[in-house]
Amino acid sequence: MDERRIRVYDDQDVLCRNGLHLRSVPVKKHGIVFDAEGPPDLDNVMSFAGTVMKLDDGRFRIYYSTRRRDPHTMRIAIAESADGLSWQRPMLGQVEWEGKDTNHIRIGGLYENANIIQPSVVRTPDDRWLMYCWLHGQDRGIIRYIISESKDGIRWKLTDLNKPAVYHPSDLEVGQAGWAAGLTAANPNSKFEDKRTVEWIEAKRLRSNDATYVYYNEAEKIFEMYSVWLMPTWPETHRYTPHDNAPQVLRTIQRRTSEDGIDWSAPELLITADEHDPLDMEFYYLAVHREPEWCTGFLGHYRCWDQTMDVELCFSRDGRHWLRPLRGGWIPRDPVPEKGCMSAYATSDVIEVGDEQIMLYTAGNTKHNHQLPPGVETEWRGVMAASWPKGRFAGLATSPSTIGSLTLRPFIPGRAEICVDADIDGWLKAELRDPYGMPLEGYELHNSIPATGDSRQHVLRWQGGKTTAPYRYDAVSMRIEINNGVLYSILI
Repeated sequence: MDERRIRVYDDQDVLCRNGLHLRSVPVKKHGIVFDAEGPPDLDNVMSFAGTVMKLDDGRFRIYYSTRRRDPHTMRIAIAESADGLSWQRPMLGQVEWEGKDTNHIRIGGLYENANIIQPSVVRTPDDRWLMYCWLHGQDRGIIRYIISESKDGIRWKLTDLNKPAVYHPSDLEVGQAGWAAGLTAANPNSKFEDKRTVEWIEAKRLRSNDATYVYYNEAEKIFEMYSVWLMPTWPETHRYTPHDNAPQVLRTIQRRTSEDGIDWSAPELLITADEHDPLDMEFYYLAVHREPEWCTGFLGHYRCWDQTMDVELCFSRDGRHWLRPLRGGWIPRDPVPEKGCMSAYATSDVIEVGDEQIMLYTAGNTKHNHQLPPGVETEWRGVMAASWPKGRFAGLATSPSTIGSLTLRPFIPGRAEICVDADIDGWLKAELRDPYGMPLEGYELHNSIPATGDSRQHVLRWQGGKTTAPYRYDAVSMRIEINNGVLYSILI
């Protein structure tokens, strides 16, 4: 298509901007969409670091985690939905629990009753299915991100237990349990007596914390992994939080790539706390939604001192260089002591139903270190949902008493009628200019017909029924003025 959509998360398309600030879209919360229902779901369910995808028949499937503390049990399960909000658990005939069929997935070739969690499922354009999940085999000295293959997304087979995508620092292959203790049950031993060997360095190269997401980037024909890189800290540093579950590490975001989904590159460090962040800021995960020209990131915004988890919106043109203009929670947590009062963890991606997008997220009522806040008596974790108009993650907003303005750099429109996606309580006007900034006759600001109301495609018009059609494929520039509204994007 010749048209493109301008989103003003950065200034690449903007010459100047005044009286406008970036604001995240308000979301509609739908509450609990599913949580533990009897023995198959053990004690709780988590969509965090799980995968939601659209099937060939139009329905949605989620691969999620379910766990029990005593006896310590972690399983992967599926649920399916026609609308993204009402979910059913199909019985798969693979794993029984307490003598009953379940919706749990078995990985062929993996030892019996293995504890597996956080499934990241990728389906490539040639219908290749890969699943990555964390295997917690502390009794065997292993904590690693194993890879399985499938022909239908239901029946899976392990590729190679000894060739995972990445290792946890506590895995015997890395042997850094002392440093990473508290992140998960640690293995104190390493198979290496001398940690200066080439084999140990290679294992250290593949280390990662959990909270990992894998995607297939169809445009670049590569697999991408977004995960956590751990940096050491100690009591003398200003970022040390003694009551965190792992106070000796700082969580940051890394990225890896792979051509075949099996062999992964060395890590590239993407997101660390900077001078604009509070001193207790850590980043717990990064889930990514791709659209043409932009990636929207759902960043685990972890306030380590308060032990709260939020979803922070961030943005990137290439998946590597990320902008964080909105530093805080996007989906509001519930007030204490309600069930979603302490945490919100993103699923792999959004799902689209009609003109809306939906985020399934894991919510909980306990602090990250499992302490209960005042008024909470029983720990709970389940899956909630929030929705918003399709494509509206954040926009430029102005106040009722302010006229905001935006001037675009010269561009060549690829569509006949330039449109704006905007929610306008006041008015929006536009002036079409030549590439040198001079108004075109008949397209001056005073001839603009004000746009008002909420629409994903306000067509820009001027007196006499003029649109931008005569200037399609010509170089032009544009000034937009807004009073009391939000501009989400410009379709040119």
